[in-house]
Amino acid sequence: MRPGKFSESVLKRSVLKQIKTKRDEVNRGAEVGEDCAFFSLEKKEGTLVTTAPIIVDEFQSIAMQLTAIVNNVAAAGGEPIGIMVSSILPDKILESVVQKLSGELERTCHNLNLQISGGNTVISKAVNKPVLNITVIGKKDVISHRDFHEYEAGQDILLTKYAGLAGTAILSEREQKKLEQRLPVYIVENGILLEKEISVLPESRIAMEIGAKGMHDVSRGGVFSALWELAERGNVGIEVDLKKIPVRQETIEICEVLGVNPYELYGAGALLIVTDKGNQLLHELEKQQIPASIIGKITKENGKVILNGEEVRFLDRPKNDSIEPWLRNDEV
Repeated sequence: MRPGKFSESVLKRSVLKQIKTKRDEVNRGAEVGEDCAFFSLEKKEGTLVTTAPIIVDEFQSIAMQLTAIVNNVAAAGGEPIGIMVSSILPDKILESVVQKLSGELERTCHNLNLQISGGNTVISKAVNKPVLNITVIGKKDVISHRDFHEYEAGQDILLTKYAGLAGTAILSEREQKKLEQRLPVYIVENGILLEKEISVLPESRIAMEIGAKGMHDVSRGGVFSALWELAERGNVGIEVDLKKIPVRQETIEICEVLGVNPYELYGAGALLIVTDKGNQLLHELEKQQIPASIIGKITKENGKVILNGEEVRFLDRPKNDSIEPWLRNDEV
């Protein structure tokens, strides 16, 4: 394709035609000549907005990356409504590829009940891989957000699912041949399948119903980074039992082969929840077949303590370059 914008015919048949998921809150969405989406919310509802880029490659699917972005709204206790997509595509991209990308975006949005509400597309020689800049719009009751992240000593810290989920899926795919030389094939195949567990929307909704005081999704830098950020956001201390942080056997074995710390492994798919009602929340999550564990508590002191039997250590501040080397994608 030539540099510039899509022709109207390509836009209609390969992008807009793919958009089928609709939500009542989106009064005006993606249309030819429509430069703004219009969202209609109830009077007592506020708007949550988060944004991040997706770089399309063979090891991190659009579904995984988009779901991880949507998790930011879920972790804020909100209900995602729609997304805006601003795309920069290589000038040699085929229309069939554009159609495939649009279809994968729509399928993921359908699974998450999101409407693709608008965006913009540019063809440029500046990139050699598609870059999709995603903005997720969500809603939340204003009153419930007022005291969010206001923590008190003694409150429980829960972790849903397991540490290192997304990272395990990516490593299993990217290093499949190497891993299968050292591990049973089913371990690697199970690792790849973990991509299906990336969304934290179900547990976020349950936590908000029970009365979560705050949440933080696990992302780059893993559980350790997420715990640090949770404590910093609430200006509190934490005490966490390392042995209570759940890790899947696939993650342990794959990390051992590749020399990766599972607690610092990209962890999209897990959610940290602070609550006064830890056991009740565990029970409700269990009823929905969502694994979770109480891994620690909020403390009066500002220390970020990790207990491992009799050993006591303090969390280190996440490094600015904490993006895992194997997760880098600099070829843009």
